[in-house]
Amino acid sequence: MDNLPKGWKNVEWNDVLIIKNGKNQRNVIDKNGIYPIYGSGGIMGYANDFICNEDTTIIGRKGSINNPIFVKSKFWNVDTAFGVCAGKDLDNKFLHYFCLSYDFSKHNKSTTLPSLTKTDLLKIPIPLPTLSEQTRIVAKLDALFARIDKSIALLEENIKHTKALMASVLEEVFHSSTKQIAVSEIVVKTVNINPLVEPDTQFTYIDITSVNNRLHQIEDPKIILGKNAPSRAKKLVVSGDIVFATTRPNLKNIAIVNKNYSNPVASTGFCVLRTKKKISNEFLFLCLLSNNVQEQIKPFIRGAQYPAISDSDLLKCKIPDLSYAQQIEFANKIMNLRNKLSKVNSVQQSKLVYFKALKSSLLDRAFKGEL
Repeated sequence: MDNLPKGWKNVEWNDVLIIKNGKNQRNVIDKNGIYPIYGSGGIMGYANDFICNEDTTIIGRKGSINNPIFVKSKFWNVDTAFGVCAGKDLDNKFLHYFCLSYDFSKHNKSTTLPSLTKTDLLKIPIPLPTLSEQTRIVAKLDALFARIDKSIALLEENIKHTKALMASVLEEVFHSSTKQIAVSEIVVKTVNINPLVEPDTQFTYIDITSVNNRLHQIEDPKIILGKNAPSRAKKLVVSGDIVFATTRPNLKNIAIVNKNYSNPVASTGFCVLRTKKKISNEFLFLCLLSNNVQEQIKPFIRGAQYPAISDSDLLKCKIPDLSYAQQIEFANKIMNLRNKLSKVNSVQQSKLVYFKALKSSLLDRAFKGEL
């Protein structure tokens, strides 16, 4: 902000805006209220009283500190959210766009729950052109962002349809077979190991963060020495095994171990499934990805903070009892389709990243006076 255009100046927030503290909503919340109650993450209810006027930006005091929200109506903000209100020399929407461009995490005061202080926020420098120039920049950003947001919405809808198509195809096999078999009947018992007894041996450690749950693939497993192995590094795996994360199973952290890793060991957060002869591991893998299996495990999920199932719960699930030839035929068909959809999805995800980066670039240019 050192080389600003003529007519621009650097000021601090304290010079051009006020910050309104939020208040506990306990005494004003009313399901029939006319004013939204906002926290740092969005609407939390309604009230018949308000703290901030229209066209105010919300910044999280705690929690979501990097998620500015522009509110067009009067609203009540709770005590974990600041209302950032523009003064007479500052356009409300110009301020909001600046907030979108700013990294508030640099002022984070906590190592656990992110938090900001009003004192630090009021010291933030902001490049300030004339009001007429602010209005022009806002109009240009509004138009550009509207087009970008439309493109993003279409991409997200396409991604949703791609996922829905894959889910519907996976369900077909469950409806096409009248016979079912428990997972426990088609897998063999696996064993645990203790890497600590081989302190100088390198192991490939597969934990839940190693699974890309969008592509359902193992990516960048950790290389560790036996002496540094975490206590959860216990489950021996081999190429062809399926790992199914039993913590938060709805996230579908499921993958096939499809490489010959050096001394691979998986976290106890997985159920390791090794199919018997004449059972296709790809067929079982695809069944485990289905919503049908998700519905079967729901009754077994325990724990609020870390919802989980046990290995035995997963082994009780039933899948279609098909001949080996039928399993291979189905698996080949679906894996081919899955690979095609994965490529389509990858292109769409890349476009999403591009459009989001484009918005950041436009904001950067706007506040350098280059837009």
